[in-house]
Amino acid sequence: MFQIFSATCDTMHEPIVADIAFELDIDARTAKARIDGVVEMRGAPILNPITEAEHRVRIEQPNGFEFAVAEIGRGWAKTSGLISFELTDTYGQFARIHLCQNGMVR
Repeated sequence: MFQIFSATCDTMHEPIVADIAFELDIDARTAKARIDGVVEMRGAPILNPITEAEHRVRIEQPNGFEFAVAEIGRGWAKTSGLISFELTDTYGQFARIHLCQNGMVR
């Protein structure tokens, strides 16, 4: 699986060794992650555009190779350094992932 993902990259950068601040609540569809000077990101539930109530959407893949169940939400991310970009209020996915060299551990 990782070989497939790496094949989509033209350039490989050296790894960054740094502290990661990470908070995640899959059921609430909330998350925050930060690596100082590299990336800040957060996730939140989808909101109903009329009532602003949280709206729940799930993807279930009985035979998926990355995850079995994912809660869908909204996401924000901003990176800096060698690869820089910003995503604002876009697709977010919250899932329990357990992978090995052969793909998802079931």
